[in-house]
Amino acid sequence: MEITISAKHMELTDALKNHVEERVIRIKKYSEHRLSADIHLGVEKHRHQIHATVKGAGATYNSEAEDPQSMYKAIDLCVDKLEKQLRRSKKSNKAGDTIKNVAD
Repeated sequence: MEITISAKHMELTDALKNHVEERVIRIKKYSEHRLSADIHLGVEKHRHQIHATVKGAGATYNSEAEDPQSMYKAIDLCVDKLEKQLRRSKKSNKAGDTIKNVAD
């Protein structure tokens, strides 16, 4: 999995980078295909914001989150949203495969 992390109006520390990588790598289990993730972190008016885009296998998943207190909380919220999207997509793909197999 390829992960690109950028920061706006803040310093990207090793601790933040490691936290993002640890959290984002969890979504890999929902797809057998190669995924790439673009993560944008930022601070605006004391709000910690994150925007994530995950691409792979012809699909694109987007998620945004913000938290007034902690960037770590915002990262966790954002990755949870991505996991939910990928889990839902995987379920619908399995349902489609089952229907195709029954039709054959």
